[in-house]
Amino acid sequence: MSLFGALFSGVSGLQSQSSAMGAIADNVTNVNTIGYKATQVNFKTLVTAQTSLTQYSPGGVQSSPRQGVDIQGLLQATTSSTDVGVSGGGFFVTNGVAEAGDNDLFTYTRAGSFKVDPSGFLQNVSGSYMQGWPLTFYDGSLSAKQVQVGTNTFMKAYTRENGDKLIINDNVIDNSNLRPLNLQTIGGTASPTTTLSMGENLPESANVNDTQRVNALIFDSLGASHNISYNFVKTAANEWSATIEPPAEAAVVSQKSQKGEIYYSAGRIDMNDQAQLPMSGQITLSNGVSITLSNTAGSDDGVSTIDTTARTVSQILDEVARLADTQFVAINGAAPIPPGNWCRRISGENGIVFDQASTTDITFTATATDAQGKQLISQSDPAGYVVPALDTGDNVTDPIIAWWDPTGTVSGTGLPSRGVPAIKFAGDGTPAEFYGRNPSESPCPKATTELIWTNGAENMVQGNDKSPAIQTFLGNYNTPDGLTQLSGEFQLTYLQQNGAKFGNFAGVSIGKDGIVTALFDNGVTRPIFMIPLASFTNPNGLSSLSGNAWIATDFSGNPTLREAGSAGAGEINAATLEASTVDLGTEFTRMITTQRAYSSAAKVITTADDMLNELLQIKR
Repeated sequence: MSLFGALFSGVSGLQSQSSAMGAIADNVTNVNTIGYKATQVNFKTLVTAQTSLTQYSPGGVQSSPRQGVDIQGLLQATTSSTDVGVSGGGFFVTNGVAEAGDNDLFTYTRAGSFKVDPSGFLQNVSGSYMQGWPLTFYDGSLSAKQVQVGTNTFMKAYTRENGDKLIINDNVIDNSNLRPLNLQTIGGTASPTTTLSMGENLPESANVNDTQRVNALIFDSLGASHNISYNFVKTAANEWSATIEPPAEAAVVSQKSQKGEIYYSAGRIDMNDQAQLPMSGQITLSNGVSITLSNTAGSDDGVSTIDTTARTVSQILDEVARLADTQFVAINGAAPIPPGNWCRRISGENGIVFDQASTTDITFTATATDAQGKQLISQSDPAGYVVPALDTGDNVTDPIIAWWDPTGTVSGTGLPSRGVPAIKFAGDGTPAEFYGRNPSESPCPKATTELIWTNGAENMVQGNDKSPAIQTFLGNYNTPDGLTQLSGEFQLTYLQQNGAKFGNFAGVSIGKDGIVTALFDNGVTRPIFMIPLASFTNPNGLSSLSGNAWIATDFSGNPTLREAGSAGAGEINAATLEASTVDLGTEFTRMITTQRAYSSAAKVITTADDMLNELLQIKR
């Protein structure tokens, strides 16, 4: 019995060592396979229950392959920005098709060698497509998972083909909550200006009514550039007012204090540079101004009608400004504003500006067409445009913000006059107050600039996520880091603003947190996607598939999606790949010992056969 048992024990040795050699062969041949996890064959005894104390019944050995899925491979640098390796635990979620269907199988891999396929999707060398969470600007949805990137807030969501926005449940792995990344659909982008900071020295020796001008380049949501001018006028010792020259294609500009009070506002009317004369149209303001543009010769009345057949575009605008200035009647029964105080022609440009000079909102409309019906004035909204009234304080103790009359020539007319200065300087030349507020009332000295555009761009107003108002920084209280009033000449020390013109997609970068950021050739960057990592309770219980991928089993447990670098998930490293965990020195050593063990098992069989042959010889 023991001799036959020895034969079978030897056979089990041959089988087990053959299995070990097969694993070694796989390991050696996959030494350069990205993300490959080496398999090690362990052995366990196969024991036959002993029925005699004086006889031994051999059992043998069984092989037990174990793939070290949880073992970290070395990260190797590459030159591709879409190559990614995981440092720590977790797996990329992939699918055999780019846009998964209800019955498609989600797989998990550490092979991060992703390249762009002909359709723009990221696909690794095994043919699997990366899956993850698209990112869009946060719209206030309470159910959305927010992602903070710098000072901007995004959310995990995307827009379906029918236009519906789907909020992603980042705990679910299905074709609705996981999407592929397609670089071909990114296109171009433009970035509106949202912040503007300036530092300058306003000369202490300046006379009252002296003006200093700062020109800044800003961008709207369409990527169009505009020149906006900030004017600082000295109104008294250590006090300066601030106004804004609205740029072309801006119908309304408003300047608000850090407390949201409207300090300055103005409307603007632009005429087409290619205007063909004569023209006809109407300019109307809700405070009583009404001007008719006539294409009939001799129609001038010197009060409200302009003959456009006898004037150039520049002359028409000069006359519009003059008549509007003459016609303006103060509201609430106050006396008319003296000419030259509120409506002005913009030198060198085909436009006029009217500064807010009443205690109520001013709504204006402006239309003009040539003989062919071509619109010649950009402000063509039938509903008109609203220039908001200046803030006069919500109670008797609040300062009056209005400053439409810097010279004070109409004091006593019933209109707000001589409001608080925009900036009041302390004796050391640093800002002590902004818009009537000091640090105890408003610790944040930032103001905002709002613009209503006529060129189709998103209006720059507070509450607009796509194009918010411009946050304007003029310095901190009692600190010479922005505006100062010191002796010497006017000097612009710095001017910084964000925003960019239209730019084409140039590539992507991937952060350690898995956020994929699109790069554009205008310098703009925009987070568009987030790569999650799937974690398992027992990653060694995963079942292998061809293509260096795994699927979940009962032994591995269900996957949990995590953001890279959080809750135990590893970090994602761009332009790196995880190397195979195979060590050739170890494998060759195992090959030698496996070969010897195989030979020894074969020797057991031949020896047992010789012994059986001796037993057969006894019969003779």
